[in-house]
Amino acid sequence: MQIKQVTLTNFRNYAYAQADLWHERNILLGENAQGKSNFIEAIELLARGRSDRAVSDDDLIKAGCPSTSVQLTFEAEGRQETLALTLSKGNRQPGSKARSTIEKSVKVNGVSYTSLRSLGGRLATVSFKSEDLGLLRAGPKFRREWLDQIIVNLKPSMQDRLARYQKAVAQRNRLLKTLFEKGKVSVSQQDELKIWDQQLAEHGSAIVSARISVLGSLLNKGIEYQSKLSDQQETLAASYELRNSHSAETEENERLDDDRLVVGDSPQANHLVIRGNSEGEGAAVTAQDIAAVLLRSYKESRFEEIARKQTLFGPHRDDISFFLSGKQATAFASQGQQRSLVLAMKLAELKLVSDRLNDSPVLLLDDVLAELDLNRQSLLMSLIRSDMQTIITTTHISGFRPEWLEKAAFIYVKEGSLERQHPDVSEGDICNAGIDFG
Repeated sequence: MQIKQVTLTNFRNYAYAQADLWHERNILLGENAQGKSNFIEAIELLARGRSDRAVSDDDLIKAGCPSTSVQLTFEAEGRQETLALTLSKGNRQPGSKARSTIEKSVKVNGVSYTSLRSLGGRLATVSFKSEDLGLLRAGPKFRREWLDQIIVNLKPSMQDRLARYQKAVAQRNRLLKTLFEKGKVSVSQQDELKIWDQQLAEHGSAIVSARISVLGSLLNKGIEYQSKLSDQQETLAASYELRNSHSAETEENERLDDDRLVVGDSPQANHLVIRGNSEGEGAAVTAQDIAAVLLRSYKESRFEEIARKQTLFGPHRDDISFFLSGKQATAFASQGQQRSLVLAMKLAELKLVSDRLNDSPVLLLDDVLAELDLNRQSLLMSLIRSDMQTIITTTHISGFRPEWLEKAAFIYVKEGSLERQHPDVSEGDICNAGIDFG
């Protein structure tokens, strides 16, 4: 896949900017707070249908402007597609402190859609950025969304499955709230709740099964990369945990002694821990096992869920834990070890998506390449195929391996404006021009 052109109008700090991208390496060079990460964010917004940086959609609109639009044209498997998103502020009552309502307009190849979810699964991207440390330091939601994005990249139809599950959870929660407010449950309402139980179990078990399979595949390569990064001193493992109110939270001193992908507790238990390593085996627990656990959990915790007015079980509450040499990485790994672990998993993501797709994903490196030593840069470079388009943001190019700069197109970013340089520019040309963004 190759992005041909990106057009931003009133997006973040951009009033208007248009960039034609080179099919190989594109280096966005500029000081901090000039708009480099905003450019990456715009690409991810159209690739994923959401932003990881924005608290609300209102944040994406340039201050003082009523709307923003982002458009991207890319080529995939010989065909050209165009993705476009417009966000417009709705009317707000005078004197109201509430945020403006945001009206969304999505177009895919000129066809209008009503949801941002319609963007997902079309343009495959793999990103490396400082926020990736959230794989260890952030909450479970970050890890779930990371795994789901990989799944959608590999199988776009899962986007619909995830949307159906979220919709079912929302509708079931509304029913639970109604039951709580009424203080009793009629026979018809019990039957209605059972219908939602069945839907959640069906969609939820498919999502969890897909996550387990992908996690096993990621570990298949992640272990190899972690071993290289640690000079064969550390072994990597992970567990996928179906969380519920009856299951104990992971203890900080938890160890992982079994290096195969197995079910921690039997399928008859309410809490499953699936642990994995390089074998990447996902058959130890089936979708039927998971569906049975979910249905049993809903039945046994009916009154608790009504009292709390929310669905307490399912993939929207699950988590993933990582381990180094048997110890929980969050509690025991140093900052350097944590960075290496995250890099190993992101390299595994790049390898997995590249191998599984008929077309290479677009690689996004947001201000992280300069943080990698030459050995780590070399390991990343070894995974980049000749047809893989790469977009790099940085404040300086000192410390980059020469291969990153060869035949690269430079785009200079300053106060929300973009200026492109021909791709045959050399590192010496940049230095001789007296440009210093460090």
